[in-house]
Amino acid sequence: MNPANVTIIIPAYQEQSAIGEVVSSMATAFPEAEILVINDGSTDRTAAIAAEAGAVVIEHQFRKGYGAAVCTGVRAATREYILTCDADG
Repeated sequence: MNPANVTIIIPAYQEQSAIGEVVSSMATAFPEAEILVINDGSTDRTAAIAAEAGAVVIEHQFRKGYGAAVCTGVRAATREYILTCDADG
């Protein structure tokens, strides 16, 4: 499988302490992959840290839950394959 054909979806809620490392690790392991962080209504710096680490961040204005965040990511994905990853590593 070619990493250029992969979208990595990372649902995240209040994960400012871990999200930067998770996004960086995914970017290192799959440098050509699309990385989407679905910020599920977090009120901390989750979204900002994910963006700084190189992810495309999609915002839920309020918490919808893990399943909804995955669905949002699947709808936004632009690649042939999808990989999900927890935001806490």
